[in-house]
Amino acid sequence: MRRLLHIVLCASLILAVLAACDHKPDEGEVAAQSAKVYYDYLLHHDYKSFVAGSYYPDSIPDIYREQLETNAKMILAQQDSDHKGLKEVIVDKGVADTARHTADAFLVLVYGDSTRERIVVPMVKHNEVWMMR
Repeated sequence: MRRLLHIVLCASLILAVLAACDHKPDEGEVAAQSAKVYYDYLLHHDYKSFVAGSYYPDSIPDIYREQLETNAKMILAQQDSDHKGLKEVIVDKGVADTARHTADAFLVLVYGDSTRERIVVPMVKHNEVWMMR
């Protein structure tokens, strides 16, 4: 719960900074920045916060949440063996469909062996917070 509050606060901070610029924030960019926050959690081995950034319309059982956290840990371990680890997450761009409250966040994952991978993270806006789908 504390991690989810942290996520909400980060998203609120991003929105506040963008609102201070006297223009409406680009929802695609906000979604992409939110996705980066979640993937930064993964980069720093904070699996609980990474999983908490995923949207589920209903609460999920603790055992399922634990399995998702274990899966995230295994994915990162695989990247360690394949690419000498994940070293950085860069926002490329975000494209939002504001009518449907969805977005695609384009991130670039930078690995320890100097390779880069561009990924798409589907996002959904729930209670004014962008979360991974």
